[in-house]
Amino acid sequence: MVKRTTSFIAAGSLLIAMLVAPAATADLYTGAIVGYSNVEYTEAATNQLSEASPILLQAQAGYFFNDYLAVEGRFGTGLKRTDGIAVNSLASAYVKGNIPVTNQIAMYALAGYVASEVDNNGNGKVSDSGFSFGLGMHYALSSETAVTVEFINASASDNLGLSAVNLGFQYRF
Repeated sequence: MVKRTTSFIAAGSLLIAMLVAPAATADLYTGAIVGYSNVEYTEAATNQLSEASPILLQAQAGYFFNDYLAVEGRFGTGLKRTDGIAVNSLASAYVKGNIPVTNQIAMYALAGYVASEVDNNGNGKVSDSGFSFGLGMHYALSSETAVTVEFINASASDNLGLSAVNLGFQYRF
């Protein structure tokens, strides 16, 4: 019991230290993301599966607390209906774990919450929300600008599956 309590206290102390530690990269960033998505929509009444790959456009804003931890919000939509499926909205909030590899390259993982709405040929809309996760790479072009490449699993339920490969541009203030 003591060993378990000590481990819990050590892990909690490490997390608090990461959150409050000053770092050179503690700053705000915004960006734009273009994504190639895969949407699987199952009509509830007929159990018919429709699949499409609409292009997504998202805006993002985030804040790095230190080199290793950030929070991020995103909002986006599909650019046009593809194979009868349109992504009407996609909103998400993430905690971002960041691992700097070099001065220009960092790998990251995202975990958070997403809410989405998809329309199938005007025949029906499905809204879904829940856990979302992703993995990505950040390449700094300068101290203010960067490009990102990532995979996001944005939604998975009985009626809707949505994932995307994204290319992003970020600007740090």
